[in-house]
Amino acid sequence: MGSPRRRGAGTANEIFAARKDWGVGIRVALVYPNRYAAGMSNLGFLLIYARINARPGALCERAFLSGDARRRAPPRRRDTGSANSPAEGRTLESGRPLSSFDIIAISLSYENDLLNVPAILAAGGVLPFREDRAASGGRHPLVVAGGFGASLNPEPAGVFADAVVVGDGERAVTLLLDHGPGPAGDPGYLRELSAIPGVYVPGGYRPEYAEASPRERDSGGLPTLRTIEPLPGFPARVAREVLDLRSLSPVPPVILSEETELGGMSLVETSRGCPRMCGFCAAAHACPSFREFPLDRVRAAVDAAWPHRRKVGLIGAAVLDWRPFRELAREILDRGGTVSPASVRADLVDEEIAEVLARSGHRTVALAPECGDARLRARVGKGVADETFFSAAEVLARSGIVSFKLYFLLGLPGVPGEEEVGGIARFLGIFRERVLAVARGGGRMGIVTAVLSPFVPKPFTPLQWASMTPEEELKAREEGVGTAVRAVPNVRVSASTPWDAVVQGYLGLSDRRVAAGLRTARPGKLPRTAPGLAGALASVVFREKGGAEFLPWEVVDGGMGKGALRARYEAFFR
Repeated sequence: MGSPRRRGAGTANEIFAARKDWGVGIRVALVYPNRYAAGMSNLGFLLIYARINARPGALCERAFLSGDARRRAPPRRRDTGSANSPAEGRTLESGRPLSSFDIIAISLSYENDLLNVPAILAAGGVLPFREDRAASGGRHPLVVAGGFGASLNPEPAGVFADAVVVGDGERAVTLLLDHGPGPAGDPGYLRELSAIPGVYVPGGYRPEYAEASPRERDSGGLPTLRTIEPLPGFPARVAREVLDLRSLSPVPPVILSEETELGGMSLVETSRGCPRMCGFCAAAHACPSFREFPLDRVRAAVDAAWPHRRKVGLIGAAVLDWRPFRELAREILDRGGTVSPASVRADLVDEEIAEVLARSGHRTVALAPECGDARLRARVGKGVADETFFSAAEVLARSGIVSFKLYFLLGLPGVPGEEEVGGIARFLGIFRERVLAVARGGGRMGIVTAVLSPFVPKPFTPLQWASMTPEEELKAREEGVGTAVRAVPNVRVSASTPWDAVVQGYLGLSDRRVAAGLRTARPGKLPRTAPGLAGALASVVFREKGGAEFLPWEVVDGGMGKGALRARYEAFFR
């Protein structure tokens, strides 16, 4: 890749961006279906870009969601021959449309980003929906999807993608490039793709549905999915890729860009998975093994970016559980750098952790009680006592950190609204008092912000069978918490939009019939008036599933067994 190169000037600074000749071998357009600032803060996206461009005979360019100021992209260099603000569906590097590439790889970290995919593909000259491309008889780029959002349940992403990478993507990307693009409408070629470990080829599977009941017909609900059967030559199930992280080859430095949400730091991955098995958490259950990168590998990634970034963002679902965290943090601080872990576990906070965070300039720390009541918290599998959070806050406050974000779930199944709202309000009151008792000594009190997020069932978790709480009830609970703490000084409430959570559930829990809703989508929006949407929501989102019911993601083999998950689900209601 050569020496680091800055692209453009001012807000256009990018370091370690690749510039490769268009004539090189396989050409890949890597799409992040959201704004530039979000995509360039996504380490998985950056790592895939670096890996492809490090490969001789392959070129990778990036495309993002543009238009309506949803993306702030760097101006283009004059020698690229394209405008400063590339049109939708064209790559940042050369301004070429997506249809010019051999492979279009879509990175889906969040289910709601599926809403942005149709507009990006269509603007790039590519029919967005897989079935439409197959029916057209024309030649199109191979469309591949990956990322955590696609990997959990590959069926929704499969309405666009010819192939979906499930699990760790490093080996699958290498084998896909080795295999090369081919006619996505050819059954023989699709069978070859399905032989790649961790690759789901939706065109090789046929869903079967039960006959609609009278109630379903009257309400407009969807018939129940009975099974998803493989066609001849396709595996019955796709094994989720779980790689030994110690075996992965090092990647070149990832791009550093100032115009991102995390632009002031370098991003370095420490681990995958989570050792804690909270009942709502897909990161822990989809691949229930906590895997750690070796210290030497993480240290090398820090060193590669050190001349340009001395603030290090350590990325993982459980960064403080990564065993070398304290050692590496001390090294970085001693070298004059700072550390920003992606997550902080209250039960691991002590004086040393507090000192690391304080010396790194943190003025606010995020903790995740999830529930305001310890008994309810234990039911969802997070066995952390209230006192643990209060004690952690006191330790952090003594180090000078007196502002906090506290994350709570709203609408947990079977939990009355008054119990949930009252528990959160009580927790916030006690938390504030404990922090204030310490902060008074320093002469100042920060802000305690309660971040309220509606509960959304996730595939492969014990709560995957649960229904979501209706939107109006979620709004009422948000308002209830806000009202309860409105008069409490230094306490704030931040709440997400319940409709966005409902859409997330719809996009994450559906099978390929989600295409009907996605055909009506506009960037970032799913119209409430979409034909058949009300019935689909009633069937997919607002209905408890039966224990023997076939779930769309059961085409994937991985994670905890269904029987064990069901036992935990039933225990939740005891």
